[in-house]
Amino acid sequence: MKRLVAGILAIVLVLIAVVIGRTLMLPPPPVVDASALPAPISNDAAMRAAANLSAAIKMPTISWQRGATGDKAEASQKALVDFRDFISATYPAFTAATTREIVSDYSLLFTWRGSDESLKPVLLMSHMDVVPVVAGTEGDWIHAPFAGEIADGSVWGRGAIDCKGSLIAMLEAAETLSAQSFQPKRTIMFAFGHDEEVSGLNGNLKIAQMLEARGVKLAFVSDEGGMVTQGVVGGVTGPVAIIGIAEKGYMTLQLTAHAKGGHSSMPPAQNETAVGRLIKAMTHVGAAPFKSGMDVPTRAMLDALAPAMPFTRRMVFANMWLFEPLVVSLMSAEPSTGAQLHTTIAPTMLKAGVKENVLPPEAEGIINFRLHRRDTIESAIAHVTAAIDDPEVDIATLEGAREASAVSNLEGASFALLRQSISASFPDALIAPNLTVAGTDSRHYLPLTDNVFRFVPLRLNAAELAGFHATNERVPVASLGEAVGFYVSMMQNLDAPEL
Repeated sequence: MKRLVAGILAIVLVLIAVVIGRTLMLPPPPVVDASALPAPISNDAAMRAAANLSAAIKMPTISWQRGATGDKAEASQKALVDFRDFISATYPAFTAATTREIVSDYSLLFTWRGSDESLKPVLLMSHMDVVPVVAGTEGDWIHAPFAGEIADGSVWGRGAIDCKGSLIAMLEAAETLSAQSFQPKRTIMFAFGHDEEVSGLNGNLKIAQMLEARGVKLAFVSDEGGMVTQGVVGGVTGPVAIIGIAEKGYMTLQLTAHAKGGHSSMPPAQNETAVGRLIKAMTHVGAAPFKSGMDVPTRAMLDALAPAMPFTRRMVFANMWLFEPLVVSLMSAEPSTGAQLHTTIAPTMLKAGVKENVLPPEAEGIINFRLHRRDTIESAIAHVTAAIDDPEVDIATLEGAREASAVSNLEGASFALLRQSISASFPDALIAPNLTVAGTDSRHYLPLTDNVFRFVPLRLNAAELAGFHATNERVPVASLGEAVGFYVSMMQNLDAPEL
């Protein structure tokens, strides 16, 4: 017995030594030499970018969901034309240096021809459309959502973060360089979609198909996604630059429950009514979560964050061979981190009945799913069908379903260039890949490249990030200036032939 106890104790001590040893072997987080900081963009240049973002916000280029009235659609179309004219008038050097193509009436593709046609082009993306402001919340805004006010050091309004801020920063950088007679060695394309917020099927999808028909292959694509955040990643006190290297898929299912209608004074059992049957079906779906687990993007994120974590967390992340089940369990408990690990289930809409005392013959519910790479559209529908297990509930897939993307190459020259550009502009930031849980138009270009990176060079804190698709959306003027500097740096360093 003593030998057994001694043996177990020895194993435990070895295990502890291995865990601590692996933790101590992690490199320290980067220390920034103040003398190495990049020269900040001038205040005048930052304010010029802010003024132009303000003007862009004033054009309400709203993408409406199904059922929008004709006058709303017409107003958005006019705003998109105004935005197109605004680009030409505001950025004359960029306009002269590029060729412009209008796709599906409103989306824009600019091509800045490089001096070496043998090099694959790069594609920088953003989108011109914005989500609506929720009716009735307009008064909750500190500054009106489409006024484009510059106040308290920020530019306020719908689209400041998503995604006119980065679009204006790209144009400011390209205007600055083209006004200096700079010509890139590698062709740079700029794709500005008009319908990203409703899946981009008439905008960037059409641009991607047009380029594919021309035989174009891209070195890499850069689109919206992660940002430079501070005070957002738990356990990390410094700024973190998040780069999406893969994207979840998307699927929306419409559940339609059927039953006999009738008078509410003589109802059948609740589960035999359309509303009751729908409630039961949606409850069963929610009670059947999809499998959780680690994959390449999430592992890469944890590996990158580990050096900046407190010792206990650093020890856990350095020893995932031992602690992975614990990490999966803890991450799954929080919506923001759990979404990295599994397909999510979000009931979003309900529709039933025309009068309070009439039993409807049908009840409709909408559930939105963001598909993890381990699940496909087909397997997710089968999962939901099995969970509901009711022939009186029809399941229909709505338009816009798509599979999860492939994972971009973390070892290639394109990712190295992006890291270099981030480090040059944000030397104090830890760089961490991750899985983009929302949707972007960049997925449409996956047939043209193996390298799609989702990163917006805006530095935002937790309060500012809370404005994304929400009330009081805003971008600090200083952050906008940093974004301009980032794009200038990137455009000047695209010459490497191996991208």
